[in-house]
Amino acid sequence: MKQQFLANTFGVPLVLALVIAVMGPIRAQGQGPANFSGTWKLASADPPVPTGRGGGGGGGNNGPYAATLFAPAPDTMTITQSASTITVQIGQSKIVYTLDNQLTELPPGDVMAFKSRAHWENGALHLHNKQGMNWGRDVLTMSGGTLSVVRDLESGGGSSTRTLKYTKTAG
Repeated sequence: MKQQFLANTFGVPLVLALVIAVMGPIRAQGQGPANFSGTWKLASADPPVPTGRGGGGGGGNNGPYAATLFAPAPDTMTITQSASTITVQIGQSKIVYTLDNQLTELPPGDVMAFKSRAHWENGALHLHNKQGMNWGRDVLTMSGGTLSVVRDLESGGGSSTRTLKYTKTAG
């Protein structure tokens, strides 16, 4: 009877405390923001980007960022990151995202401004973009030395989703 009382009184709380003590650090490790800083070179795109006419993907992206920030699979990108911002440069185009999910417009107040916002979700960085009829979302994750970007693009009634894998070349 005394053993049953002790098991019921201390057993469940003790087991629960042990589970929390073991799982807490594991959970915290996986939720910390990754550091994506560096220069990255495209290693693979799935599905591959079609070549020739119509290879732009995303239904005919156009505008000043079509060949850079809205490109279906940029060859290289440079990322710098701080606690509150992340800067992505593709070609000559550079965008600074604030990591608070607040909308940024470049230039401010322009109907055709490049609109962007960023936020963390389950350890992945989500970058959202809009310019004119072009919409994009990149979900960045890191595994070992590989940067993975799931890139969703929409424009002119068409859309595309690609998984891009990048390897670090500098930084």
